[in-house]
Amino acid sequence: MALLPAAPRAAPPPVVADRTGGAAAPADALSLLFPPPDAVLSGEGPVTLRAMGGRRPLTFMVDGAPLPGAAFRREAIWEPPGAGFYRLTVLDADGKAAHAGVRVR
Repeated sequence: MALLPAAPRAAPPPVVADRTGGAAAPADALSLLFPPPDAVLSGEGPVTLRAMGGRRPLTFMVDGAPLPGAAFRREAIWEPPGAGFYRLTVLDADGKAAHAGVRVR
């Protein structure tokens, strides 16, 4: 009796270095590309929030309130209501989140 060859295994996801020099994360991990953490924004006009990775649909939030927009896009438009500090969050379909604190002048 001959043995069957082993089934091929799926390759693990590629790993990329964290932008802050921390531990590595899978390449498809959810991240908020723009604005970056601790950004200072002018407050003149709308801001385009951009995300990478994660599983769609994505939900963009500012201080816990969801922004309207197309859930299957990787960006959302936010009009800052005024000067201050805001916490931006993006959630994916698996419940994973990425955050950035920003300041609007």
